[in-house]
Amino acid sequence: MSGLQASLFAVGRRPRRPRPAILTVVLVLGLLAAGLGACSGSSNDTDPSPAGVRWVSGANGNYPDAVNAWGTFTGNKVGLAVVFTVRKDWASMVSADWPASAFPRDRFPGELSIAQPLYPPDGNEATCATGAYDDYWRTFGTTLTKHGRADAYIRLGWEFNGGYMYWHVRDPEAWKACFRREVTALRSTAPGVKIDWNMNAHNDTLPGSGRDVWDAYPGDEYVDIVSIDSYDHFPASASETTWNRQCHMRSGLCTVIQFARAHGKKFAVPEWGLVRSNGGGGDNPFYIHKMYETFAANAKDLAYEAYYNNAEPENVRSSLYQPSLNPKASKRYLKLFGAQ
Repeated sequence: MSGLQASLFAVGRRPRRPRPAILTVVLVLGLLAAGLGACSGSSNDTDPSPAGVRWVSGANGNYPDAVNAWGTFTGNKVGLAVVFTVRKDWASMVSADWPASAFPRDRFPGELSIAQPLYPPDGNEATCATGAYDDYWRTFGTTLTKHGRADAYIRLGWEFNGGYMYWHVRDPEAWKACFRREVTALRSTAPGVKIDWNMNAHNDTLPGSGRDVWDAYPGDEYVDIVSIDSYDHFPASASETTWNRQCHMRSGLCTVIQFARAHGKKFAVPEWGLVRSNGGGGDNPFYIHKMYETFAANAKDLAYEAYYNNAEPENVRSSLYQPSLNPKASKRYLKLFGAQ
């Protein structure tokens, strides 16, 4: 493990998700009517035919060598790398060369998806909403431009509906005002940047207020991509019934697809993967099958998806490669997502 990874705000590590106290299952009438359009809705665990990836598919990794290793595993070129800034202070978030400098196009020609909090740990959404942080975001746009990555996807305030993220929504109106200001400032120095509004699956309500997760949507003008991180837990997808139940939650993948389509946006799944920790489905090839099936059925509306390959004991332990902690799912992934 590198020194960067071992830091408190580790670049390649995400906070461990606690189990939500209550899982609110809401089946929206529009989704019920059009559910098969959002998810393939097949009723058996057989591989779709033909298999293969016809969209931008990626993986996480702090450096190109780690991301490109995923291509070795799959037999395909990796189309996108998911990376995280160091989030201990403003300097490390917006003016530090890493991670943009680590991905020059001659070493990694694919796209970047950069996860960024709205502010460092000593910030807050109310101060942000006043415009006090605007200069920092103009600086971040300049940093991206400097390294030829001004067209990156930016997951600004990612997984805002998870109480484990210090930037989670407390006052939805202040949070949205903060988000809008930061987007405007960032676009002023990096007009080609793609703003990725990203929620976490299985958290239907905002932790600070109890309001609906969609109350944090800042408006179409400030969002380019509507996305969701959708891991196999709380509940795990053990059957078609459990898959459909979680997919059509307010914070479910199917709901995100339908919302994005209704708003003329593409959707993305910047993080998805198995979960071997508490509440997870473990080595679950059915989940891999359903994710592939959903991507294939909605490929024309899919901006990108990235498998989160992780073996750390305190994380999701989703690893399919180096090491393969989930051999059955790894085999299914290669059959569907691998070179055909």
